[in-house]
Amino acid sequence: MPIAQDTLYLLTPGYAVDDHGPHFCADCATVEGFLAYYPQLAGRFAIERIGFSRPRPELVPLLGDDHQGCPVLILAAASEAGADLPLQTANGLRFIDEPKAILRYLGRKHGVGTPS
Repeated sequence: MPIAQDTLYLLTPGYAVDDHGPHFCADCATVEGFLAYYPQLAGRFAIERIGFSRPRPELVPLLGDDHQGCPVLILAAASEAGADLPLQTANGLRFIDEPKAILRYLGRKHGVGTPS
């Protein structure tokens, strides 16, 4: 199942864990900060904000039960990534699930800053 455009999955903040909260995902917040730094990225790739509860119905059909973590960027079939990025593959889809690597990929591809 080829993906037409890069798609970034982030957890929606404000969720509860064991009836405690609200919480947010620190790694997703880092990616959200990058998106706020570079508003010109809006519309260049898909962004899906999903709930915290598992199983995550948005990700399981794509990447399987073992790859439900966020943030995760699923690369479009035509996208190229540098050899230095930690690409993984599941169900024929390539993805990156390390926050700094996601930002490195997006920054390089779209000509904005990358993390040091």
